[in-house]
This record gives sequence, C-alpha cells and structure tokens, in this order.
Amino acid sequence: MKIRWTKQAEGEETEVFLEKGTAMPETFQKLGKKRGGDCRISVKKEGFSEEEWTKMLCNGVCSLYDGAYQFSKSGLKSLGKQSVYENRDSLSDYGDNCYTFVLEGTEQEIAALERGEALGRCKGYARTLGNLPNNYLHTEDMASYAGTLAKELKISCETYGDQKLEELGCGGLLAVNQGSRREAAMVVLRYEGAPGTDWTALVGKGLMFDAGGYHLKSIDGMKGMKYDMCGAAEMLEMMEYLVTRKVRKNVMAVLMLAENVINSDAVKMGDVITTLAGKTVEVYNTDAEGRLVLCDGITFAQRMGARTVIDLATLTYSAQSALGDQVVALFGNDREALRTWKETAEVTGEHFWQLPMGPIYHKMIEWSICADFANYAPGKGAGASVAACFLENFVEEGTRWIHLDMVGPSVVRKETDEMAEGASGACMSTLAAYLTR
Repeated sequence: MKIRWTKQAEGEETEVFLEKGTAMPETFQKLGKKRGGDCRISVKKEGFSEEEWTKMLCNGVCSLYDGAYQFSKSGLKSLGKQSVYENRDSLSDYGDNCYTFVLEGTEQEIAALERGEALGRCKGYARTLGNLPNNYLHTEDMASYAGTLAKELKISCETYGDQKLEELGCGGLLAVNQGSRREAAMVVLRYEGAPGTDWTALVGKGLMFDAGGYHLKSIDGMKGMKYDMCGAAEMLEMMEYLVTRKVRKNVMAVLMLAENVINSDAVKMGDVITTLAGKTVEVYNTDAEGRLVLCDGITFAQRMGARTVIDLATLTYSAQSALGDQVVALFGNDREALRTWKETAEVTGEHFWQLPMGPIYHKMIEWSICADFANYAPGKGAGASVAACFLENFVEEGTRWIHLDMVGPSVVRKETDEMAEGASGACMSTLAAYLTR
C-alpha cells in the first residue's frame, strides 16, 4: 500500500470526492477495506480550519491503513527460524493499492500525511502482535520483539525476569504467572524526547493467554484470550510511533507480561499476595488477574519518576456489558486530563465514556479479613468501576492517571465493511493525538 499526493485530479484511477461531514474515519476505513485498485481522493478544504484540515488528513491516512490491514496467513506459515520482529511486515498485509490525495501539497499537509502513515503502520504492527496465536508469541517472544525494536530505535530497554521481579517484590505479576512454566516479564522502554521535563508512563496489560487460572473459563469465554495482551502490544507500538516522529516528550512504556494458566503451583482462591507497593491482596477470583499485573506496573512507573500514568487493558467484560463493542470505558483522577482526552477523541473519531469511581466502589473490595483488600467484589456488579478503584489504590498523590478498559473495542469480532476480523488497535489514534497535542 502506498500513500502519495498530487495537485491534479486527472487520471485513470477511481476518484472519490469528500468534504467536511463525510471525511470521517469510517469513510476512509471503507476505502482502505476495498483493497481494489488505485484510488484518487479529493477532499474539499472548505469548512475546515487549518488545524482541523491537517488532523483530518492524518486521521484519514491512518484510517486507510486500518481498513486495508489484514493478518497474513501465508506470513504465519513462513514464520520459523526468524523472529516475529523480523517477519512483522510479511505478517501485516495491506494489499498493493495506491491512494493519492489531491492537495495543495504544503509542508503541513505532507507532514500530516506522513504522521497518518506512520501511525497506521504502528497500529498494524500492534494488531499483528494481537492476532498471532499464543504458541507463536509467548512472553519471551514479546520481550525479544520489544528489545529488538528498542535497539532499532536507539532507546533503552530492560527486561525483568522472575529473579529480578522477585527481588523487586512484584508479587502481583509473579502470582498471576505462577501456573506457567515460562517466566513472567516486565519490559521497560524509555525515550527521553524532552530532557528535564516530567515523564509519562504507558502501562500495558500483556496476558499472552488468559485461561482464567483455577477459575477456568468456558470454551466460549476462552475464545480470543490470545488478545489479552493487546494493551501491551499497543503501548509498545505507541513508543515506536513517538520515537520515529521524534515527539518532544519523555515517555516510558511498562509492559506487564504473563500467562494465566494452570499447574500445581498456580495461585489459588483465598491466597494472599504482596504487591510491589507493599499492599496485600486476597485473590478471590483468579480470573480477575489483569488488575494484579497492572498494579505492579503502575507502582513501578511512579518509582521510575512518572508523573502521568496511562494504563491500557482488556480488563473487564463488565465494561463491554455496559458499553458494547465500540466504546472504551474511561476512568481517571484528574478532571482536566479527562476533559482533554474526551476533546481529543472527538477529533480522532474513537468512542469513550467515563464511568464512575468513588468510595461506593472502593468499599466493595475492602471485605478481606486477611489482606488490605480483595481483587474482586463477589455479587456486587459494577465490575469495571470496581477494577478501576482497585487500581486507584496504587496511584500516589500527585500522579495524574488515566485508565482505559477496552475489552469491547479491542477486537473486531466479526468482519465489517470497515475492518477485518481480529485485533483493532483501539485507543491508539486518541493516545497518539493526546501525547502529541
């Protein structure tokens, strides 16, 4: 797939005319999804402010990539001796189309096209990681991918395996991974794009597979559990986007990688674990594991100096029950940050809805007689809010925090006119725009 521009609207390619009101992300996604021949796109500048115009071009190109993307079955067949990173382009199929934008060709316009293309490709890489079967992408493979990417980007990357995690005291992450014969991993990438300024941390849930532990999922519940690492995949590829675009911001990614499976050592209902923050948790539900790995990641990010923490996770089906498959549950502790996030999402076209937190939900997990709190509120409902409040216990005073529960939109469960079935890259467009605003 190629993106280019021209000042002339002549040619043999299919020509599409768009204007304000029709130049929406889903319109561009449908164009990309067709994957049939070259296409010339004429967008009327009338009605757009300069800022709206360049944002539309960036979002439009990114959306073309969203629509054109397909996971490559043939690429998977050839995935053998080489690593996932080395094969990531052959695993991401965009077709052979060329999309030509009819524009004046100003520096601002071309830069917007380039930003959209870079973001579209990074979203595609994140989707490919999500689409890979678990037996092709274990914890060590994901950590290796991150390390190779960091080397290519010339940024720092450190992987903490079981021994280092034990020394640190990351009891949440280690407990979730107890049933796996593979080591857990916390992968930390750092990019210093604005020396001397505050750090932002991107914490991603990376359950490479979630069988539910001893609270074993049903066959329907276990379907698609390879996607439970999409939060980590997206945060990793967001780092690639920020570094390649040379964004002037200090950003770290903290990827919490584990497998929630069963053996004789797996964490059990009623076990009490000690998290990195020193707080104890009674494990009531072994399938409420995402919050146990994220809490250690949030604590570690703050210890590394992050003043803003954004975590992204396929965390609770309660969020999907409340909001469906196209809306992400939004939580946070800073009114201004939440307002800015919502305003940014209006431009990118992604959908978020803020759900409540507060003492009502905090009290629901304070019932344990053995621990500071439990990881679940049996029979109480409001699961997404309860999970968010669990995580809020690990957010220190003075830290700005946004929590994104994307179970619904993280996966396209059935092919649509806009996108192929599989991992979607949800939240990445808004996250990119928020971090670079």
